[in-house]
Amino acid sequence: MQPTDSKPNIKDASLWLLSEPRAPLQKSSIDDSTSTHSSHRRRLCRLPWFLLLMSFVEILLYLIADACMQRRLIYKPKLGHEYWRFFTYMLLHADLWHLWINICLQCFIGVYLEVEQGHWRLAVVYLTGGLCGGLANASLQPGLALIGASAGVYAMLCSHVPHLVLNFSKLSHRTWRVAVLLILFVSNVAYTVYHFCLNDNRNPRISLEAHLGGGVAGLICGFLVYKRISSETPSL
Repeated sequence: MQPTDSKPNIKDASLWLLSEPRAPLQKSSIDDSTSTHSSHRRRLCRLPWFLLLMSFVEILLYLIADACMQRRLIYKPKLGHEYWRFFTYMLLHADLWHLWINICLQCFIGVYLEVEQGHWRLAVVYLTGGLCGGLANASLQPGLALIGASAGVYAMLCSHVPHLVLNFSKLSHRTWRVAVLLILFVSNVAYTVYHFCLNDNRNPRISLEAHLGGGVAGLICGFLVYKRISSETPSL
């Protein structure tokens, strides 16, 4: 009988013992990587991509749009067959102040909505408000051209009402939200009355019809497309 050497067996056993605990470490590493990736995706989803895109396009068009491009995008009466104008007029603005106030308001009003309701729901409300604002202007002021994103802004503002009704108990800073909405509404009504009474609604000419059409559309559309948010829905 040949003598056997036990050292290789001892070595193999020690290697097996050393390599055995590595499986949980590898699993933990995979879990950490998956968790990090999921967290990164949630952070990206929390960004208001739709509002950022609309603001970028509005600023870009203000900088590069010449007279020919503006004529193709603005809403004009007696051009009802060019249906894209009921949306593209929202991308144009009369001057820097008009652009600045609309972008500030749409970002201030819409960021919470987009984060909590999602990108496509806010997009539906915003674009429906613009469409209905254009239709209201065409019906009640058929001789008036129209530019500006105010109808979409009013749609988002009024869509806060269904958002609060559906989710009041789950929203953060809900009392402040109600107070801010009331302040925005009252201040806007006060400015509109002042502008109509003292300036006879000139320089600039405010389309009250488009504002009302966008606001009513946002109120109704919010009840139709907004959801009841869950506790897992990201908020700011």
